[in-house]
Amino acid sequence: MAANIKKITSILFILRIFRMSMSMVTLIFSAKYFGVSMERDVWILVTTFLITICSAIWGPINETFRAKFIFIKEQEGEVNAIQKTLSLLSFIVSVTLLISLFILLFLHPITSFIVQNPTEESSHLFVSLLLLMLPTFLINELTNIGISVLNAYEIYYVPEMVGALSSLLNILIIVLLAPLIGIYSLAISQYVAIIILLSVILWKIYNLHIFHWRSLFKFRFSHISGYLLFALPFFFPYFVGQCNSMAEKWLSGMLGEGNISSLDYARQFTVVLQNVLSSILTTVMVPILAKAYVQKNIKDFERIIKDNLTVCFAILGLAIPILFGAASPLCEFFFLRGKVSSEALGLITILTRMYAVAFIGVLLYLVFGCTLLASDKGKRYALWGVFTQIMVLGANIMLLPICNIYIFPISLGVAHLFAAIVMSLGIPSDIRKHLFKSITKYCMVVVFLSVCTFYFNKLNIGAISLVSLICNILFLIPLFLFMSKWFDLDIKTYYYKLSKKIK
Repeated sequence: MAANIKKITSILFILRIFRMSMSMVTLIFSAKYFGVSMERDVWILVTTFLITICSAIWGPINETFRAKFIFIKEQEGEVNAIQKTLSLLSFIVSVTLLISLFILLFLHPITSFIVQNPTEESSHLFVSLLLLMLPTFLINELTNIGISVLNAYEIYYVPEMVGALSSLLNILIIVLLAPLIGIYSLAISQYVAIIILLSVILWKIYNLHIFHWRSLFKFRFSHISGYLLFALPFFFPYFVGQCNSMAEKWLSGMLGEGNISSLDYARQFTVVLQNVLSSILTTVMVPILAKAYVQKNIKDFERIIKDNLTVCFAILGLAIPILFGAASPLCEFFFLRGKVSSEALGLITILTRMYAVAFIGVLLYLVFGCTLLASDKGKRYALWGVFTQIMVLGANIMLLPICNIYIFPISLGVAHLFAAIVMSLGIPSDIRKHLFKSITKYCMVVVFLSVCTFYFNKLNIGAISLVSLICNILFLIPLFLFMSKWFDLDIKTYYYKLSKKIK
């Protein structure tokens, strides 16, 4: 399985990029039908509220489940791992239903607290949408755990393919129903997508014939304690991270009107990239790496980390040159609409470049953090997760008067890079030495590609942003293929294998 890591990771990246692309298309249609309106604002408040609660309570469990399941399966046997997973599932359902009941009981105080400057119409819409979307709290968490179970059994593609098809259906429903029922079309489209995804996941798990579903109601706290204790160190980092996100918006708002939006626009590209790469690392790298660690297979352990670094930096070799070198046409194409002025666009472009550079530190943080997690050193990962967030928050507060809005990408990149270096010390020195050599080489190639793309844009290749963006991509792809050997990618071999399969 370890030998196919590059293939699995690459395919998952393509599938998730497709899903993210569909999300961008969904956003475009949402803007078309709802614009910047009270209905759209309330929808965002409702969905953000539910996602925040789900992430705060179950996020650490979701992140650590795969590694812990592998540990239990390898050390105690598959039967024990399955029994403990069923107890965990029973616990998740019970707690989620209790929290949902709590939300129902305090529905109106919650509405008054979240909806700022409420009117009768906005408050009524918030209550209606929250009641309508509350079941998604449980559905989404069951989906997350179900995908984790499939990943633990090396089933990766089915959830992604179904999710991609559901995203297409999501867009179709919005286009058909938005003119008829307004904002509620978003709710219907989301329900259709998540129910289809959950149904397919349950069907795949059923076909594995590993669960005796009658055991679902035989709850034992001793069965779930291992999962909870393993995830416990991550609850505080999740909480601190959410506080940091809120503080960032508050601090950027102090700089004047429009800065919150500018910062949010500039981060969208790297946020999408981070979501794709982090989900790939936790889906593919962590379970396989955990298995190699338990079996004390040092060669496989090093190769798995190296393969994931290779694929991730190859992805950066395509993404960062566009985000940095071609930031001007990219931001112009996406954001030079409506009320976004040329001055605001210039700020967004600069911030986009800065976030692109900062993302190298974020990626290394993710890779070495997942390595610690798979090495049964989750507490150290969680500790540095908290410390990283505190570093970012402290730098933002202290240096905001000096660096202005630019402190946000600077603090993000520097703090995560520092934490990544410290976390890497938990890897054996001989492995770490080889990895650092590869990382240095990969970074040099990414910088070279980014600089080439940046100066390519100085040629004023196109007055239309879309034309300029396409020209940048056409310029970058052959240059990337030429430099691919420096990413330790054998493109020729992949091409020959693909040609044989096609023939």
